[in-house]
Amino acid sequence: MLKQALFPGDPVSLDEAARIAGVTTDAASRALQHVARQGVVAQVRRRLWVRTGAAVDPYRLAARIAAPYAFAYGSALALNGAGPAERSEVLVSSPRRFEPFEYQGLAYRHVHPWNADGLVRVTVGPESVWVTCAERTIVDCVRLPANAGGIDDIMRAVDALPLRDPDAVLRWVDHYGEATLAARLGFVLESSGLYDGQRLLRELEARRPLHVVYLEAARRGGRLAPRWNLVVPPYMLPAGE
Repeated sequence: MLKQALFPGDPVSLDEAARIAGVTTDAASRALQHVARQGVVAQVRRRLWVRTGAAVDPYRLAARIAAPYAFAYGSALALNGAGPAERSEVLVSSPRRFEPFEYQGLAYRHVHPWNADGLVRVTVGPESVWVTCAERTIVDCVRLPANAGGIDDIMRAVDALPLRDPDAVLRWVDHYGEATLAARLGFVLESSGLYDGQRLLRELEARRPLHVVYLEAARRGGRLAPRWNLVVPPYMLPAGE
């Protein structure tokens, strides 16, 4: 029954296998181990398997690691169509922590924070998965840029990440309550040229810190972007500023 239900490359959790076969999870585990010896499935980690014969989609696989879950940061950028599809790791937010692991050359890692708000469904192959919405994704990425490939990758992604709900962006900024985040996000959005004259930039400017901060905490030196009280690398400012 498992052989017939699963196509090559299909991931399956132990609970799914039990539902498919109409048996207990203990019986499903024995069945999976049996067909694994025949080379039909391969075990990825505890309670997670893959039908052999084709590469598994990393997002379909990761969607079965923990529940509830949502893809976040760089993984969310990719699923929202604003980041490279090929990444070195898949980032999963969930209230249920899991140990990082690797499979077929990709790292799978648990990230904080978990929040059930600001999630949308995105189609991946024959199913859909949970991912942070565009507005939450950009705020999260600017807040923790290391989880999205760094600030340069984020700035490149902004052009392909339309923010249709500016109020949602502001709600997420206020959710974290970090003035530095408001300044960094304001600079990133202003640099894209897509938000000139919009209330979103004015609202972010009103939330900026009163003291000077750095665009990237670990990178010292640079030039001041006075609107944001933000020191940024010189190459990020227009010539003459």
